[in-house]
Parts: sequence; structure tokens; C-alpha cells
Amino acid sequence: MIANSLTQAAQIRQASAIPLVIKNRTVGYELVSRYETLTPAQKAGMAVAYEWHRAFNRDGCTLMHPMQFEINGVAEKGKGPALANELRQLGLLQHHEGRYQFSPAGLKLVLSINEQEC
Repeated sequence: MIANSLTQAAQIRQASAIPLVIKNRTVGYELVSRYETLTPAQKAGMAVAYEWHRAFNRDGCTLMHPMQFEINGVAEKGKGPALANELRQLGLLQHHEGRYQFSPAGLKLVLSINEQEC
């Protein structure tokens, strides 16, 4: 999606159902899904968090320890908390007493990705 002005791009981003990133182009501004800007490790981390969410959401406990990234082979040993923190800084995860869960934006993002793949 292309916008002619930064103001227009910001309005589109704010109205979007999924998190978007504004990229400056030679002609206007391009809005792309936040997912497209993630590194492969971050995408894999989102997949692990989504599987955790799906598995435990019915029990009402979606808090995940960052060690799950290591257990699932997404992060090297001892690097799970760093990956979780990266995703938190991007606004995709929320932190609560050493554990993480999707932020509303992160959940919208993974649900939109899964809808596109169906």
C-alpha cells in the first residue's frame, strides 16, 4: 500500500487492523505488515508464541517462559530472553514477571498471517 504523505501513511497505519510499518520510498511512503520486517528468528519466535497461545489459551494462561524459544530450537541456549525482549520492544509481546504473552498488536498480527495462509 502506498501513501502520498507521511500524514496519510500514519492515518492508514492507525486505522489498520494489523500492525504496519511505514517505509520511506522515493515516491511516497509504503506501508507493509510488521511481519515482513521481522528477521527469520523473530518470525520463528512468533510462531512458537502462537503455538503456545493456541495450546494454553483455553486454560486462560497464555504466559510463556522465554526458554520455550530455546526448547523449540528458535534461539540458542541462553538467548531465549533476548529474543523475547526483541519482540517486546517491537510491541508484539508483553512482559509479566519474567514471562511473556502476545500484546494485542502481536495477536492481531499472527492471526492476520494465519488467515492469509488459509
